[in-house]
Amino acid sequence: MSVKHSIDMETPPGRVLVELSFINQGRTTVWIPRELAAGDALTGARFDVRDAGGKPVRYTGRMVKRAAPTGADYQPLEPGKTLTNTIDITNAYAFAAGRHNYHLGYAGPVLADLQQLDKPLEFPARPVSFIANLQ
Repeated sequence: MSVKHSIDMETPPGRVLVELSFINQGRTTVWIPRELAAGDALTGARFDVRDAGGKPVRYTGRMVKRAAPTGADYQPLEPGKTLTNTIDITNAYAFAAGRHNYHLGYAGPVLADLQQLDKPLEFPARPVSFIANLQ
């Protein structure tokens, strides 16, 4: 199994948008968390966001308490295919007002088998740096 994740950031004035791309470079279908592959908002701290000094930025978004994940919580990604999704995280993390530098990382959990929901593999994306200009 081989999955590549990439992160691009868009920061129009007042917003922080994360564009995630998932590329299945393997020969079998894999499953990506649906919240990240197709969702438009977060339900928990999915990213590692840090300020320019390396201090973690607190997650302030919705925290949804839910049962253990099921197959319905994952989006299939067939061999050779790419999924791209953009998520607005502006209000999900405690970004400081004004113009500041940040770093964002993503661990990249992927399932090889929907029958083994408790055994995700990680394919981390390369962390990205960005500048946010928020009110």
